[in-house]
Amino acid sequence: MSHQREHLSPVDAAWYRMDGRGEPADIGCVMVLDGPVNELRLRRALADGLAPYKRFHQRVVDSKRHVAPPRWEDEPSFSFDAHVAARTLDAPTDDALQALVTKLMNEPLDWARSPWSFTIVHGLERGRAAIFSRLHHCMGDGFALLDVLMELAEPEGEPPTPPPPVAHRPGWLAEAGRLAHDAASVTAAAGHLLLAPFDSDTPLRGKRSGRRLLACSAPVPVERVKRTARACGGTVNDVLAAALAGALRRWFVEHGAKAERIRAMVPVNLRPPDVPMDDVHGNWFGLVLLDVPTDLAQREARVAAIEREMNRIKGSKEAIVSLGVLAALGRSPAVVDHIVDDLFARKASIVITNVAGPRKRLRLAGHAVRDMWFWSPPCGLGCGASILSYAGNVRVGIRADSAIMPDPGAVARWFVEELEAVDRGVAGEAAAPTGA
Repeated sequence: MSHQREHLSPVDAAWYRMDGRGEPADIGCVMVLDGPVNELRLRRALADGLAPYKRFHQRVVDSKRHVAPPRWEDEPSFSFDAHVAARTLDAPTDDALQALVTKLMNEPLDWARSPWSFTIVHGLERGRAAIFSRLHHCMGDGFALLDVLMELAEPEGEPPTPPPPVAHRPGWLAEAGRLAHDAASVTAAAGHLLLAPFDSDTPLRGKRSGRRLLACSAPVPVERVKRTARACGGTVNDVLAAALAGALRRWFVEHGAKAERIRAMVPVNLRPPDVPMDDVHGNWFGLVLLDVPTDLAQREARVAAIEREMNRIKGSKEAIVSLGVLAALGRSPAVVDHIVDDLFARKASIVITNVAGPRKRLRLAGHAVRDMWFWSPPCGLGCGASILSYAGNVRVGIRADSAIMPDPGAVARWFVEELEAVDRGVAGEAAAPTGA
């Protein structure tokens, strides 16, 4: 193997350096296969699928005292098997799987190697197996990394296809220049992002312990959410975000706190749809501030408030401005600390990521991928919510610091209950006679 070296992009370097704040900037994903697996065949499928991506063969090397930018270099004596482990659950239960994944997510990454790992988990219910993948954010954004994981498999009923070529396309700086031609809009977006006041002082903004807790909701049919969205006059994303707002409101009340309105940091994908993860632009997304109506008691009012916020964001250049800020300043550790404090820890209380996954089931190593969910990093905050739709269902993964939210499973359950309650409410209105 060659010893090629190149600097991390400014944005990738910023995400690499966020690790020093007690909350590793890594992404975790679970894929449940519909049956026991031939481990050798599965390892071969994973290795073949990742082979085109150079980043999965490289590690990050930093200079002493962070004087020079960190760089990518080929991992010495790279071995795919060194990144892949196998575990067997003590009991064939969802709780046992959750406990194992939580344990793995609290283990430090080995920076002597490329910052990713796979764990093949045996012993689920009915002999099923799962794959838990963990990848650091400096390799790429969650949208691109999830695309890579999904490309390891194939849609059911379709023949295998070779992995897509890793493209070298015009960068996001060129895209920023194209989008940011309207100086007034850019100035307004920068003002909203940089000059927004500190967020409400709620239990979500306490001191963190550094220990992560993970939870995942039960699956909810996407068609049910679509039906609710049509009845409310909003979008699927509006309904999902409003349900999360309702779950967080209940969490505040349960913990004896005032249900104040909070702000979320929301990643927005800026990667063109035909551009896969490449070796130049690992992170190609922006961040926007979203008001979360946890102060509103009525569910339909929360949906309407989220819809108004989403419409504001759609007309804003806030996402591309935030990407430009990180691109311009992300090489300095001191500046990264300042950005994290001012944009994340003080101006928002939670990170909400929403990803639309494949509509059809995937197959991997001869088995259908029965289910999938993930957790993105909270970006220096105490809590993050990651919403993923897959094969007709949607789930939310909650990732929280144990000192901030010792019961993330409650928020995951309430998210489902809020979706069901809104659905019942709008269905009842539709069925009610005029004037009722």
